[in-house]
Amino acid sequence: MAIIKFNLEAKHLILLKFLDWELIKDDNNKLSTVIEEGATTPFGGISLVEDIGVMIFGKPEGDFDPINEYGTQYSDEQEREIGRLFSELPMALEIVLFLQTFEVGVYKRKWNLKNWKKI
Repeated sequence: MAIIKFNLEAKHLILLKFLDWELIKDDNNKLSTVIEEGATTPFGGISLVEDIGVMIFGKPEGDFDPINEYGTQYSDEQEREIGRLFSELPMALEIVLFLQTFEVGVYKRKWNLKNWKKI
């Protein structure tokens, strides 16, 4: 029996807080998120790496120019962290909604059930 474990971090909760939540039903009655007009990310910006980077790592030091065409530069390690956090958001949201809590920690469930439990 496979057990799925997930470490819900404060960083996940920060991203969920700033995710654009406007939902629409499409023609197939599926719910999907709407990205704000003029934005290309679900956080309202034009760069996923920059949006998440500022939320997680804060405003970069030095001369910060938000309209610089090259954007903020992050280390390879920071970019991997940003990618990991974004890819884990659906599972983080599943835990928060199922348990109706925003408590960080390690959670588990059986592979075929959604009954998350904090361990």
